[in-house]
Amino acid sequence: MDDYKKSISRENIIMLLMAGGIIVFNFIGFIISYFVWKDYSKDSDFIARNGRRLLNFHISFFIYEIISGLLVFLLIGMVLLPLVSIAYLVLNIIAMIRYGSYRDYDFPFILNIIK
Repeated sequence: MDDYKKSISRENIIMLLMAGGIIVFNFIGFIISYFVWKDYSKDSDFIARNGRRLLNFHISFFIYEIISGLLVFLLIGMVLLPLVSIAYLVLNIIAMIRYGSYRDYDFPFILNIIK
């Protein structure tokens, strides 16, 4: 078994911390993850690709939650808001599992805002 299989690489840890930081600290975690991505994306293609996808995912779901929150007044949001929140959490956990095994993850339902 090679050394990669025995330990988690620096890139995996950075991506896991970025994804976890955004879940726990929301807006502040997003800002920190953005600057970490900007700094480490120069060194790693894995972080450049997946960090961009991760940040676009969080921006997209923030927009979806605002829209769902506004639709609460039409009673559609009463169903949409919990569904969007659950999808956000589940997709983020799936991404963290993929990042932990050093694999790319293409998030569904994202808007490509950061290019």
